[in-house]
Amino acid sequence: MEAGLPSLFQVCTPRADVRQGQIVDSDFAADLAQVIRGQAPPAYQDPQQFFAHTHPTRGLRLLTSVCQRLQGSHEQVGAIFRLDTSYGGGKTHALIAL
Repeated sequence: MEAGLPSLFQVCTPRADVRQGQIVDSDFAADLAQVIRGQAPPAYQDPQQFFAHTHPTRGLRLLTSVCQRLQGSHEQVGAIFRLDTSYGGGKTHALIAL
């Protein structure tokens, strides 16, 4: 690291739940079945929390086109969308967002 470059903790403040050690690794593994059954952690059940804590990946931004197509406002948008990502690429998050 070069002299004068601030540390990560000098430029970023972790969320309170992270600072307080209230998060476990499994909280980051979204489970679509739990969301459907209403048994997922609040970060996945509550839309405001979900979108506040979720980075808008290319796949999530694609949902704008999906919604436009479904409401008929952009018929020039294709009817088939392929979420082609590797493990950890956001496919489950995209389905939860829908």
